[in-house]
Formats: sequence, structure tokens, C-alpha cells
Amino acid sequence: MIKRILFTLVFLTASIFITSQEEQSSKNTAYFELLGKGLFYSFNYEREIYRIDEKIAFNGSVGFSILPGFTDIEKSKDNLFPFEINAKYSFGKHHVVLGYGTTLWKYKVLDIQIDNSNIGSAPAEPTLKKMKEWFAHIVLEYRYQKPEGGFMAKAGISPLYFDYMAHSAFSKSTNAQFSINLGIGYSF
Repeated sequence: MIKRILFTLVFLTASIFITSQEEQSSKNTAYFELLGKGLFYSFNYEREIYRIDEKIAFNGSVGFSILPGFTDIEKSKDNLFPFEINAKYSFGKHHVVLGYGTTLWKYKVLDIQIDNSNIGSAPAEPTLKKMKEWFAHIVLEYRYQKPEGGFMAKAGISPLYFDYMAHSAFSKSTNAQFSINLGIGYSF
């Protein structure tokens, strides 16, 4: 699955890079983000979707992150796939970005089946149960990015909003976690 995603990202990036050579401003950015919408890190691809004028543009991004699972029965991996739509206001090579998105988080948890048939017997063996969760995020960040492309750096804040999760720290109806984000990448 990861090979397929990487191949698709490389293919899209290469084809867009070839067609964007004729244009003056860069419309694509590939970047690494520390913390933020991928929890610990994420690799992301962003594309300019619509430009109103030289100052205001709207972008869409997609990314992925792979983390070690937090289970002790067997090694597992958590997969995160952040999606985002943002608005970028430009001052030459300096930009302010405001965005909203959601992240798909696939992970495994320990699961012990307890019912009337095994309630009086020896402890049941735990198994790993696949879980899937979506959480939302808002982004407010500063970016350094030349209009013609090249090096990109960013820093910002990313509040993360999780749904209710029983028996966890996220036991309220809406749960917010504050995060910062730092990123470097390349625009083309």
C-alpha cells in the first residue's frame, strides 16, 4: 500500500513538474512537517487549486505518516493520512496560511473478548483489533516561499480536535490538543 502511494505521489509530482516548467509561479510543494496534523511527523504534497490574484490562493494537500504501534502483543504500525484545504495570503516571498483539514488515523488496540462463555475461566488472550478514526485540525502558519519556487520553510500552530473516546484522556464530547508545526520542503 505504501509503495503504491509513493509511486502515485512521485508520478503526479513528475508529471506536474514537467508541465509547470512553462509557468512563472510554482503551484506544487512537497514538504516534511514535524508535529502538526501527522501527530509526530508527516510527508505532504500540496497543490495550488485556485488563485484569485497575486496575493490570494487556495491550496489542497495530502500526506502520510507511519508510526510504531502502541501495542505489546506484536509489532504494529499506525498509519496517518492528513488532508487539508487552506488559503494563502502572500507578501512576495512571505505568506500567511489559514487552513482546515482532517486526518485519517488507522491503528490497532488490544482487545479482550469477555462474554458469558468465558467469564469464569482463565484470563482470555488479548488480540489486536483494527481501529479507524478521523480527527480535525486547523492551521495558522507563516511560510517563507519564493513565488518562482525553490526552498520552503514554515512554522505555525495546529489545534487538533478528537472525537469522544471511552476510557481515555479524550473523554469529553469534543477534545482539543494544541500542537505546533515546523516544516521544510521544496516548491516547483
